[in-house]
Amino acid sequence: MSNSYINRPFKWGANDRREFIVQDSEVALRCENNASGSPIYVGRAKVGILDADTKWQICFIAYDINDGVTSVTWPENSSGIASSSYEFVWDDRVGYTFS
Repeated sequence: MSNSYINRPFKWGANDRREFIVQDSEVALRCENNASGSPIYVGRAKVGILDADTKWQICFIAYDINDGVTSVTWPENSSGIASSSYEFVWDDRVGYTFS
């Protein structure tokens, strides 16, 4: 099992405590949209991380015929387990298996 939590974005909070960043306004955000303009791949990482670094959290969003979200799935890691950890490469998003 990897220590991918190390790549998770954080900030310094009150009393110099380390807090994980949970708002998209505080991370690097990448999106690939479908023909309707809806995001299908969404990636998050610490600011300054390269798209080719293995430090991205990526999800895949599926839609129904009315552009309503039907599922959000995560790529499988090297152990074959779906993971929301920051351990993937944004540039490789299309090649991952999402479940």
